[in-house]
Amino acid sequence: MKPTTIPEVAARKRIPNFDTISTVIDRLSVEVVKKSHFEFLVETGALAPAEANKKIELQDAMIAGLRSELRDLLVEAFTSGKYDFIEETRTFS
Repeated sequence: MKPTTIPEVAARKRIPNFDTISTVIDRLSVEVVKKSHFEFLVETGALAPAEANKKIELQDAMIAGLRSELRDLLVEAFTSGKYDFIEETRTFS
């Protein structure tokens, strides 16, 4: 399998709820809320710090990965001048 180049990636259509900028932003916000929830549970004593630290470390890794993905998507869109996506028909519109 040959590696994908930037022009090839920029030429394909993004898939809603999978690899669009809005999807990554949505997932990033969810992971930040989850991290905040674990921190809140520690503050209120509902979760032991040792258990919470594992969960928080995982959230930090998820957040870092999503930030990196978002940065890559934005750079790709701005440097190529293109951002094409499949227009999705909403179920109940």
